[in-house]
Amino acid sequence: MRKQNEIAIFETYRIKISKDEKNEVEILKKQFKESPISTTGLLIIDSICAPFVSKPDETVDYFKNRYSNLSSVFKSSIRDAAISDVTQKIRKKNKKAYEYKKDELENLILKEEKRIKKRGRLWLIKRLAIVWGIGFLPFQ
Repeated sequence: MRKQNEIAIFETYRIKISKDEKNEVEILKKQFKESPISTTGLLIIDSICAPFVSKPDETVDYFKNRYSNLSSVFKSSIRDAAISDVTQKIRKKNKKAYEYKKDELENLILKEEKRIKKRGRLWLIKRLAIVWGIGFLPFQ
């Protein structure tokens, strides 16, 4: 790779989301910050009631639009966190991003994404174990 700014290099790996998705996420973040339990409950109720409230042909569109937006936003935020972590690791090694090949950087980012997803799953399992009252498990 030729000498480029780190920001420009990592910008090619980011997942772009639309302004509508950004606005929707900001609203959800604000609602979740104010009351996480009720926001989660409302999202679950919304997904359960959508087939009964809307017309049959609109239901598929509703789920397709609503949840594809959320999944792309989650993928984008995980990728951003992975890029941030890879950047920190590269700095710790006293190297620059342009010293790596494009394939190497992509592999580093994908490995970091897997690590973040695994850490998130473990966090969820821990929380569910606490909620269900399984206090004897060793990972509390």
